[in-house]
Amino acid sequence: MQHILAVLDQRHSSSVAFRAARRWAEKTGARLSVFLPTEAIPPIGVHLGPGLLASVEHTAEMQAEQWLNDFLSGENQSVERHAAVVHRWDQGVRHEFERIKADLVFISRESAPTESEWKKLLRQLPGPTCIVRDDEPPRSILAAVSASPEDPAHQILNDTVLQYTQNWSRLWDVSFKIASALPNPLELAPLMGETYVASYVEEEMTQALRSGLVAWLERHSLPQDILCTRVGVVEAILAQEIDDSHANWVVMGTVGRRAMAAWFAGNSAERIERHLQVNVLLLRPQDFQED
Repeated sequence: MQHILAVLDQRHSSSVAFRAARRWAEKTGARLSVFLPTEAIPPIGVHLGPGLLASVEHTAEMQAEQWLNDFLSGENQSVERHAAVVHRWDQGVRHEFERIKADLVFISRESAPTESEWKKLLRQLPGPTCIVRDDEPPRSILAAVSASPEDPAHQILNDTVLQYTQNWSRLWDVSFKIASALPNPLELAPLMGETYVASYVEEEMTQALRSGLVAWLERHSLPQDILCTRVGVVEAILAQEIDDSHANWVVMGTVGRRAMAAWFAGNSAERIERHLQVNVLLLRPQDFQED
């Protein structure tokens, strides 16, 4: 890990994203950059021409830079900084991530100006993205993987999630578990009838999916006792496993980069993320790195 980015927000002067990013930069020796996106808001009811609009944007950017300098005035370590006027918050964050070629971005849900822009960012992640609730380092990590990664993208995604989980567990010297939500046969085959499904499908399908996950762990030389599988919705299963394993970081992935972003077990990014009250690392298949 070479470069970490923290996204700030003027509305929250005590930034949990910055504190977490600083802790990780100290641990890894990575460069630390901060980005402060800001809006240029013209007077209500006033239409500005290009010249005046440019002046308003320049003033907003100067004020943001001053806020950023004040925010970082007490920092001992070197922190690269950038403030910019953005017309869409999610696009601004993605552009900054790509501009500085960051390896990891730390961000909090509260930094998004609207729920809509937060969802847009989740549906088109710029890269490995840490959604932080607190600045605590990992005490225990829970990795969420697909129980039935039939297409190549989901197969790569499972390996990506495992790769980051293993690297982080070594970095912080903590344990990890693997969790997977198994689909409910009653939902997959409603036309068969509940009695038939319960009797002939559920046990067989559950065993087959778990066997596939065990074989996947064996290929990575990992024991099967780190695997937790349950039938049900992802967010509920993860919440239970978080309690059982006392995990404070969850690592999970997304394949979709459109409005119907596809998550493992068919869940959308925003539905899962908002139900988890711990720190979350979101990954894409393209985040996989060859050893």
